[in-house]
Amino acid sequence: MAKDSNGYVEINKFIDTKPMFGNWEIDTLVVFSVFVAIAILFTKGAISFGIFFVLGIICSKIYEKLKKSRIKGFFLHLLYMTGIRQPKKMPPSYMRYFVGA
Repeated sequence: MAKDSNGYVEINKFIDTKPMFGNWEIDTLVVFSVFVAIAILFTKGAISFGIFFVLGIICSKIYEKLKKSRIKGFFLHLLYMTGIRQPKKMPPSYMRYFVGA
């Protein structure tokens, strides 16, 4: 954690705030990093690298907009629905309705 001029350590305003890199949360940075990694591994020229770099920025911005327009946990729920990720435990069978955020 960085200290300011008064010697105080800056902490997040809310306890559930995700770690940030610049103005991007870490999950958005991962989306951008995937495009940069593809550009580094598979492109041979500056133009194609630039195209993937710009695509990474655009996809990161789109991901941020989607994430802010949906409720918290939406993308994790999609992983459960598609079967990519399995829940740690299933809710009891008598619980049919859930009150959400």
